[in-house]
Amino acid sequence: VREAVVATQSSGSSGINAEYGELRRGCNIIHDMDLIPEPTLVEEMFRACRRLNDYPMTIRILECIKDKLPYDPVVYKWMVQELTPIMGELGIKTPDELGLHIAPEGKGPLPY
Repeated sequence: VREAVVATQSSGSSGINAEYGELRRGCNIIHDMDLIPEPTLVEEMFRACRRLNDYPMTIRILECIKDKLPYDPVVYKWMVQELTPIMGELGIKTPDELGLHIAPEGKGPLPY
């Protein structure tokens, strides 16, 4: 998995489309696995998103991590805490800060 993300850093001659495809492939592999990625791997993914100027992918990565933990918000909060320095450096906000996880009126609070 790490190799797919790291490959985005070394594909200078392949072009932006190849690098974007490798990033998406790495994200899909991580999402399909039954584990939470290490903060260092997520940091590498954020840096790849920055190189590609793909802010929505950073939000999607955080959403995928949060969706894997619907009943355990402690791990998600820990992940955000570990990623706070890189998120501040790159100007990344969490889905919560952007208001993307607010329940519609009359639907009650979301479970997380």
